[in-house]
Amino acid sequence: MVSSQNKYRSMAFLVALLLLFCGSFGTGLAQSQPPADLTGKNVLILHSYEVNTPVFVRTDSGLSTALQSGGVPSLNQFYESLDLRRNPGPEHRKMLVEQMRMRYGHHRKPDMIVTMYPEALDFVLNDCRTDLPDVPILAIVLPVGFELPETDRRIIAHFARLDILGTVEIAMKMVPGAKRVYVVGGDHKVDRSVEAQARRDLRKWESRLEFVYLSRMPFEEMLAVVSGAPPDSIILSLAFSRDVNGKNYTTPIVNKRLSEVSRAPIFGILDHTLGHGIAGGNLTSFELIGNKAGYLVLDILGGTKTPDELPAVLDVPPVPMFDWRQLRRWNLDEDALPKGSIVINRETTLRDYKYYILGFLVFCILETALIALLLLQRRKKTEAEASLRKKTEELDQFFNVNLDLLCIANAEGYFLRLNPAMERVLGYHCEELMSRPFLDFVHPDDVNKTREALSSLKSQKELLSFENRYRGKDGAYRYLQWNAAPSGDMIYAAARDITDKISIESETRKLREDLAHVTRVSTLGELTSSLAHEINQPLAAILSNAQAAQRFLSQGNPDMKEIAEILGDIIRDDNRAAEVIRKIRALLKKEETRFEALSVNDVAEEILNVVRNDTALAALTIERVFDSSLPAVWGDRIQLQQVILNLVMNAAEAMRDGSPDRQMLTVKTSKRDERFAEVSVMDTGPGIDGKAGNRLFEPFYTTKSGGLGMGLAISRHIVASHKGEIRAVNNPNRGATVSFTIPFDNGGNA
Repeated sequence: MVSSQNKYRSMAFLVALLLLFCGSFGTGLAQSQPPADLTGKNVLILHSYEVNTPVFVRTDSGLSTALQSGGVPSLNQFYESLDLRRNPGPEHRKMLVEQMRMRYGHHRKPDMIVTMYPEALDFVLNDCRTDLPDVPILAIVLPVGFELPETDRRIIAHFARLDILGTVEIAMKMVPGAKRVYVVGGDHKVDRSVEAQARRDLRKWESRLEFVYLSRMPFEEMLAVVSGAPPDSIILSLAFSRDVNGKNYTTPIVNKRLSEVSRAPIFGILDHTLGHGIAGGNLTSFELIGNKAGYLVLDILGGTKTPDELPAVLDVPPVPMFDWRQLRRWNLDEDALPKGSIVINRETTLRDYKYYILGFLVFCILETALIALLLLQRRKKTEAEASLRKKTEELDQFFNVNLDLLCIANAEGYFLRLNPAMERVLGYHCEELMSRPFLDFVHPDDVNKTREALSSLKSQKELLSFENRYRGKDGAYRYLQWNAAPSGDMIYAAARDITDKISIESETRKLREDLAHVTRVSTLGELTSSLAHEINQPLAAILSNAQAAQRFLSQGNPDMKEIAEILGDIIRDDNRAAEVIRKIRALLKKEETRFEALSVNDVAEEILNVVRNDTALAALTIERVFDSSLPAVWGDRIQLQQVILNLVMNAAEAMRDGSPDRQMLTVKTSKRDERFAEVSVMDTGPGIDGKAGNRLFEPFYTTKSGGLGMGLAISRHIVASHKGEIRAVNNPNRGATVSFTIPFDNGGNA
């Protein structure tokens, strides 16, 4: 089916108009992703010949349109004419090199070079190899069969596909009785290469048609020959730049002159000659070549395709195009045109208006539907506004009566709406809070934490909980616990004042620590005999060694070596007594919790050494089963020793009434899993009463006649603060085991 440019333009306008109306009632259309920013990219276009050559003019038009549509401004497109046909000498080339160096050697370096015809490619690769190195090249309008030079430069080639055979076959269908074809071509080397292709391609029809080639005669003689051609002939116009006399021409001028004298229809192969006397043909479109080349340049500069995805050769097939006025002049049958042909200069008839009529009817139907939709939308909008006013009133009531702090904020960090609870808690009027960024009221130590929470809120688009401190108007800070969620560009948040809760928790923690200290002191008070024994032993040894030294010194010739050994023993025993006193003082001293990397074996060994001579433990056999391969744990030494002390003393108390041969106490360290070490204290007593199992770690619960019931409760709290757990179970045979876990050190934390 034959189509025309005017018809397509009219339909395109109608479609655009309909899309405009369709978009007016808010349906919205999906948009493509924005292209890469190419505003700073420079593209250099080099013409081999005169810049006003029609081929270059049409190619430049398509190229510029594509580049500008992709974001390369016209100021970044540099079109240069080398004019090598009129100035082939070395001096001219030398001058061109200097111009290239001055214009593009420094501040205006090109990111891409497009060359037209082989001469421009040769100029870049040879004359400008030092001034324009390593710039990608797109070489277009190269003759078919042209071999690219060997180079490391990245070159994408385009070979001008001239469908000479296809044009002749179209002409044969439109002039079915033709017996002779007059081939008009120039004598320039490019013209001769085109004629050489024609001679090769047209051998297929030499048995049916006679081909008369006119390129070896002056142009005026060609006109005379064409004027005498019979009406049933075909005139085939190829490329024409110069005749045998060296006179320069352009192909459109040649075709116009031929059309003035010819009695037979003229067919061509180049799109810029359409409208200048030819009926048409399967034409090489230089504007399309420029357009395709421009989009390929955009792909290269924008990085939208990988090097492997880019074509090695740019292929732009010819397009069947015809001039309606020439078809009418020669009475050529339009039904013989190839399907999808483009016809220009068509005179409109009533038949051609059918698209306008159809479009108008479609437009009327769509406009009626649009009006109905707009009316429906207006009614829905009115209903929605009424519903929104009801919901707004409900929101106002909710804001005003809620005891929690409620607010709405924007992405810029300002409150948009606050409820009275915010004023009551912080002491500010709403206007004061809304006039400044809300981070201005946050405690300086909490600003980064709050900013990170807001950033996560925007990126994750889900409910987020966090705490921070807000400065009230009286200068005091209040602890607020927030729950916030995003909605579009807004943030909806609710907060609760937890200042009193944190104060109570702090006071409770202090009281618990005081109670733990009192319990520890009380337990050590029960170990008086053991502690006295631990200190008396080194003191007695010191006294004995001192008396021995005194005796040695009273002799006439004392043994100084023996005296030195005695003094060494005195120093060792003194250090031993000091270490015992240091450990006792550490247990008695009230200090803040201090977490550090510890050897759990050393922690257990130290407390066992302190209590080993206590009366309650004197009859016991204490077994140490320590895992020497355990990594360091993370905890407070004094608190962990208090837990072990409580468990050991409870185990000793449980075995107090047992027979001496069955009083065995085992302290074991082991690895619970990859995260925790475990300390276990096992006894051989009567075990845990089933009724007491669930209450064993409750405060004030005890099975001792004189106990307070706080030892195990405090132990559970200490273990929990170390992120561990404590448990008690009966052994399979006899007795019970109480064990707790403590996390391994993980770079300064648990």
